Amino acid sequence: MVFTPILDPALGCASYLFGDDAIGSAVVVDPLESVGADGYILRAAEMGLTIEHIIETHVHADHPSAAGTLSAAVGVPVAMHPLARPAFPHAALADETRLDVGSLAVTVWHTPGHTPDSLSLVVADLTRAPEPWFVLTGDALFVGDVGRPDLVDGSDEAVRRAAGDLYRSVHERLMSLPDDVEVYPAHYGASACGGLFMSRKPWSTIGFERRTNRAVQADSPDAFVRHVLALLKPAPPEAAILRRRNLGLAESDRPSEGSR
Repeated sequence: MVFTPILDPALGCASYLFGDDAIGSAVVVDPLESVGADGYILRAAEMGLTIEHIIETHVHADHPSAAGTLSAAVGVPVAMHPLARPAFPHAALADETRLDVGSLAVTVWHTPGHTPDSLSLVVADLTRAPEPWFVLTGDALFVGDVGRPDLVDGSDEAVRRAAGDLYRSVHERLMSLPDDVEVYPAHYGASACGGLFMSRKPWSTIGFERRTNRAVQADSPDAFVRHVLALLKPAPPEAAILRRRNLGLAESDRPSEGSR
């Protein structure tokens, strides 16, 4: 297996390129406009890979995505959870969908809370073991923190409901993974997508987060929701504009109810 994080420290954003070099097939997750389509294509080519899958873990609200331009460049549709409902043609990734990329087994988990469409990717290299090697957690679980639940709908009721969803995604889903599974989130450092405890370290393990992440240690839904809401930072002022752009909507368009 080939695996490489592609980071933008200025934005606190992480994207990932991984694949099976035996068959030359690659997956790009959460591509960044600051890297550009050519950046991902060249990195894949340097490793002898062709990009055959493009996955967005959710509709981003803090930076422009390169998924659309990369899709056009390589002729591969962007894959997203069905609740994303973008305005462009795409492939739907439902919960428990499995993608086989050579010897790699990529299992999709729906992990809502940051957004309704948020998903995580649990990856196993079957040449090494059938158990998961790492999980790409999107904006559900960060190093030291969890995703914020207020960027889609900031009303009190909606934020509390989303925080409850996030509790189940983190505590009941992601924390069911073994301690040695590596954690690779979509953000780190000073990103606006988490709370006050997001680490500047880009990756971790399930076991380390289980022992040290304050949100994970909040062991009831009420305690978790109180913790998350108490640590909310000001929302990025351009969040709604970026979401519309990343959904492929014109500035004058309004997102559908399922995309809010």
